[in-house]
Amino acid sequence: MRTKLKLAVYVIAGLMIGFSSNAQKTVIKKEALPANAQTFLKTHFGSKKPSYILEDKEILSTEYKVQFDNKIEIEFDKKGNWKEVDAKIGKVPKSIIPKKIASYIKANFPKEDVTKIEIETSGYETKLTNGLELKFNMKGDFIKIDK
Repeated sequence: MRTKLKLAVYVIAGLMIGFSSNAQKTVIKKEALPANAQTFLKTHFGSKKPSYILEDKEILSTEYKVQFDNKIEIEFDKKGNWKEVDAKIGKVPKSIIPKKIASYIKANFPKEDVTKIEIETSGYETKLTNGLELKFNMKGDFIKIDK
């Protein structure tokens, strides 16, 4: 019984190492992004050219990462839907932030800008220039402050 358990553990560990070793990051051109991602970039960043675009292929998923010279980094899922916009230095373009969230931040934190916004399954998470992290549901209603 113990040898079967050990064998199962070794097989699972081998499969996990095999899956992770198949992950592949490739530099791609803007035209190779899914249409949704291309539209997002054109809408919110106009004709600015990214400093790089990576396609991160794994066995079960594909993600894309776009970075601009101003250190704004955008992550997209395999369909080209944005998942995260992170302005390492600076602020996230206001056009990306849902109106209800932008209104809440303007009313309650008028001197702060959004440096990061992320879509999660439960809603949005934003990070402000003062370091506070605010959580909102999918409708844009404020839920709580995380720190």
